[in-house]
Amino acid sequence: MIDPNLYVLLFTRNDPPKANDFHWGLYLHQNPITGGTKYHIKTVGPGWIPDHGANAAIMKEFLLVGLFRIADVPAHQHPHLDRTFRSLDARLNHPTQTCRVWALDVLALLQKQVDGGERIFKWDDIPALQQEIFDWGNLHSMSAARNEQPRPIGASTLCGVVCHIALWALVSSWIITGLELRR
Repeated sequence: MIDPNLYVLLFTRNDPPKANDFHWGLYLHQNPITGGTKYHIKTVGPGWIPDHGANAAIMKEFLLVGLFRIADVPAHQHPHLDRTFRSLDARLNHPTQTCRVWALDVLALLQKQVDGGERIFKWDDIPALQQEIFDWGNLHSMSAARNEQPRPIGASTLCGVVCHIALWALVSSWIITGLELRR
């Protein structure tokens, strides 16, 4: 089960995987049954096009490394996120454009205050977050190349989010392996 919040998506590009070489996207999970919205850009010919849309089975995406949670987003902010993600669609084809640059540019826009001073994305050091995401992706990329299931869900330690799924998985593995939980 995926918590309803904002995630970075990483996909492998090579087999075997190369360090720090991923396709990047963003995913706003909204509902346990209907899923959420996958936001990313892709190359077509010499340029980039937006490829945003509903996705009810994100964990089954081909070459998915995993989901990396970066923000807790209340439901009333979901329309603002959608507008923000799509606001860069008309400006995709510049010389330094990549899917990673697009995702980080969107996160920079989400750092701005909206609706009475609230910020959706509260972490200020995007290069440090990028490195945290690279490190997490590199850790899990080989299992993605081998198509091991289920794919992992991580959480940023920098952004102050808690990944309840990771905690649940850890506790479940202790129970399955017979380890005791102690105070």
